[in-house]
Amino acid sequence: MVITKEQEKLLLARARQGDEDAFAQLVRPLRERIYWRAVKAVRDLDEADDVTQETMVRAFTRLATFRGDARFSSWLYMVASNCIRMHLRTRRRRGALRIEDHVNEIETGLNNVTDLPLRLPDDIAIQNELFGALDDAVSQLPSQYGSILRLWVEDGLDLKEIHERSGLSIAAIKSRLHRARRRLRDSIEAEYGEGALLAA
Repeated sequence: MVITKEQEKLLLARARQGDEDAFAQLVRPLRERIYWRAVKAVRDLDEADDVTQETMVRAFTRLATFRGDARFSSWLYMVASNCIRMHLRTRRRRGALRIEDHVNEIETGLNNVTDLPLRLPDDIAIQNELFGALDDAVSQLPSQYGSILRLWVEDGLDLKEIHERSGLSIAAIKSRLHRARRRLRDSIEAEYGEGALLAA
């Protein structure tokens, strides 16, 4: 569903007064793109879901900072980008901790064999392989599909903005996005089995 500027203003006014339903309507058309932006950045589906949720919470609690100079979607993408950067910064900090500082905790964890890790190395390897296959599948899409998909996912443009940039009708854009996603799904499932993207 495409939200008009008038609808956006009305929903924003309600959301600023604490109306969660109005906020949900505002972000619903944008949530999937924010999620896939996060997936591309953090390369982990669970972490991308966390980043998306953090984006929604942060946006809702900071609606007062949105002045309305640009479209709400542009502001929300900026919030998402900040959340992604903060997540990656935190992850780098954790990875930079010296192992010597935590010898006791590590030894305790190794001795407690009943505490299995939530994600096994094989699962991580399979997921990384799947992301690589997805990147390959995107690069092999016909140009008329791949270019529209990149504008939608990577650049975060909405349907109207893609229309303005590409000259295509909204109906044609929707059709190409649908076909692009279907080709990606078919390509991945042909190699990894049905439901591979959901199971990753």
